[in-house]
This record gives sequence, structure tokens and C-alpha cells, in this order.
Amino acid sequence: MNKIFGYARVSTVDQNMDTQLDILTKAGCHQIFQDKITGMSLQRPALDEMLGLLREGDTVLVARFFRLGRSRDHVIHLVNSFHQRGIHFKALDLGIDTTTPAGKFMLSIFASLAEYDRESILEKTRAGQQLAAAQGKHIGRPKGLDPENLAKVKKALDKGLSVADTVNLTGISLSSVKRYRKHLQATLT
Repeated sequence: MNKIFGYARVSTVDQNMDTQLDILTKAGCHQIFQDKITGMSLQRPALDEMLGLLREGDTVLVARFFRLGRSRDHVIHLVNSFHQRGIHFKALDLGIDTTTPAGKFMLSIFASLAEYDRESILEKTRAGQQLAAAQGKHIGRPKGLDPENLAKVKKALDKGLSVADTVNLTGISLSSVKRYRKHLQATLT
């Protein structure tokens, strides 16, 4: 038998979840999961528990669309995951029901908006990087080798120490030790 799982979330312990619970109960949920946690938190024990119980043909029901995830992108990701697993989704506040063509259409609009936002952010990031490069600014890890760290790695290499031993002894990061060793070995040949 397919089940209807409700999910409710409030952002702080001061907020009341009664309205969401009442709506979900009246909508016929077999089981309702509740989280009292901020929207940006990655930890959602009740949501995780519900996700583990879902089976093909089940329905996830929320009173408010954005209560499902921490952000619009997270909600879209979850709903797409439901779709791929054959799980239906309903958001009562927006009338979204993925079992109907109109509900599927609404979700495709949200997914398109999320993709547009991601592309806009990438475009702005690239433009900022190009502007910084044109102004002669360096972005990313500092160029070149630190002479003091290079000397430490050379000394460790001369003593035959492993990369891990060199990291532990010098406190230089693993990637830097490997880079310094590669540079030293290239200059020896």
C-alpha cells in the first residue's frame, strides 16, 4: 500500500508548527515528520528519516513548499530525486502536485529559475576573475615556491623521509610537500 508522508519544519523553537500539522493531518498523511531547525542547517534528522522510508508510489506532502528544503535549489533537488524514484510530491500552499501536468509544469519553472540563477552566478564570477586578471591581480594559491618550505622539504628528501613523514615533521600541507618534491626531483634530472 502506498503511503502519504507529511513533512513540517519551523526555523526556531519559538515558532509554532501547529498550523502545518493541522493541514497535513486533514490532508490524510499516514505519518508526519517534524524538524525544528534553521533553514540553513544541513542536519535534518526527521527529513532524513522520512527519505529513508520512502518507496516508489509513496507521496510526500508539505503544507508550505519552502519548508521541505534549506533553499530553493535544495527543494528542487529533493523533488527531482522524488521524481526519479517514482515518489509523488505535493505542496499544498502552491497547489503543486507532481501527479498532474500542471504540477509538473510548475516544478519545471522552478528548476529553470534555479538553473538561471546558477548560470548568472557563474557568469558574474567569471567576469570578476577576468577583471582581476586584467588589473594584474592574482586569484588562487600564491604563485611560486616558498624558499623556507622548499629548504625544509629538500632536507627531508635528502634524509629519505616519506611524504607523510615530511608533512608530520614540517607541518607543510600534503599537496605542497608533493609539489615541492616534484619541483626538486625535476631540477635533479
